[in-house]
Amino acid sequence: MRSRRRELSLHHATVKEAELVQLVVQNAAVIVTDWSSAPILDGWIAISDGKVSEIGTGASPNAPETIDADGCLVYPGAVAAHHHLFQGTSRGVSSPGGLLGWLGTQYRAWARLTPADVESAALASLSLLALGGCTTVASFEYIHPVGSDFVTPVVSAAEKIGLRLLYVRGCAPRLEGELADQLESVGVDLTRLREPEDVALARTREVLSRPQSDRLRWACGPTTPIIDDGGSFQRELNKIADEFEVGIHTHFHPLPGQLADGESAFDFASRLGLIRHGNWFAHGSRLSTNDVAALGDAGVGVVHCPSCSLQLGYDIPPLADWAAANDRLAVSVDGAASNDRGSMLLESQLAWQAQRARFGGAPNLLSANQALGLTTAGGARAINWPELGGLTVGRPADLAIVDFGSIDYAGIPLGERAKPAELLMKVYAGAPVRDLIVGERIVLRQGKFVSIDLSAVITAANGTAEALHGR
Repeated sequence: MRSRRRELSLHHATVKEAELVQLVVQNAAVIVTDWSSAPILDGWIAISDGKVSEIGTGASPNAPETIDADGCLVYPGAVAAHHHLFQGTSRGVSSPGGLLGWLGTQYRAWARLTPADVESAALASLSLLALGGCTTVASFEYIHPVGSDFVTPVVSAAEKIGLRLLYVRGCAPRLEGELADQLESVGVDLTRLREPEDVALARTREVLSRPQSDRLRWACGPTTPIIDDGGSFQRELNKIADEFEVGIHTHFHPLPGQLADGESAFDFASRLGLIRHGNWFAHGSRLSTNDVAALGDAGVGVVHCPSCSLQLGYDIPPLADWAAANDRLAVSVDGAASNDRGSMLLESQLAWQAQRARFGGAPNLLSANQALGLTTAGGARAINWPELGGLTVGRPADLAIVDFGSIDYAGIPLGERAKPAELLMKVYAGAPVRDLIVGERIVLRQGKFVSIDLSAVITAANGTAEALHGR
């Protein structure tokens, strides 16, 4: 078997190397280094300075700390390429049909957000992500009332829990469609939702000038492309992004009537100044495969959010074709207000299931391994953090551990564990991962958070949700 041949090629630690090993995940039934490679059976992973230093089978090196993964699956932590952590206290809210009706309901609540509310929501969102095996999140935070700091609460929440964060400093110089008039007519303070262009640019520059680290990075972008100013705002934002060498992220799903006659979605994005290497778009629900290919050629990623698309009634895209056309394709949860679940494992499973329902007879149907790859390595490439999403030697030791000995995996023949991707896609029912490691930090151990009181997070989130949305 390939995994057995592979073990022969793995080097064994010298005495000097063994002294440097700080943590060993040992006795794993199955290790997935990335979802495009064959799994390793009965193995271990050694971690030094937050990075994978060795992977092997047989006797593991000595280390001051160990995690026993007997009977468990170890796999790369997911990379959520699109989220809105501030929405974590807006889950399951009833709203009239369609995107604009949903946005109207949510914006009325979000206009009353405080920094404490934002941190409460972010902690809830991050907790759900961690329990679903996610180790890195790109969070698109686009509500920034003048005079309020909504950046620090999100960064603080990620630090408390231990996930890596790509903070996308978003902005909303415009609101979608006729939302502004509708909200103003019912007394919503629009200054809590919209930023004037010059203010948004200045405040974005200030955030991007802050220090970055191996656990915190920055990006920027408008929540929706600005189409009524001849491109002036986007040009200025591009200059700032170029100066700080960061990507630009936005929601991109052109509405009927926005495209000129004969204009493709890619051409529309180009006309708006959005085509720039390192940018990435969320949803892309009206993109063609040709558009996705052209975006890939330009170094622009696309993030498909299955739960959001299915709830809003969008078409199911041909992900296998898109993946072949653009290696920056990702699958991710959306913000809690439109995803409502927050688990990257559930999202990859839903993507796989929806592809089978829509394209079941296609010769190049999306495989289980591909679906999981889009939530790991695909997400990492989309957000310009390519060293994440895999567990090869030298890469960050961001990993999740699933216990095959729990009731969630009872009744499965042992031999099926050698096909972990298909197994997860078929039987995963939302159970939390047992352990989660993000570099040098253990975030979850034996199902418990190491650095936060989850009951306190739940209590705070429920209180905030009731204050914002209670009737």
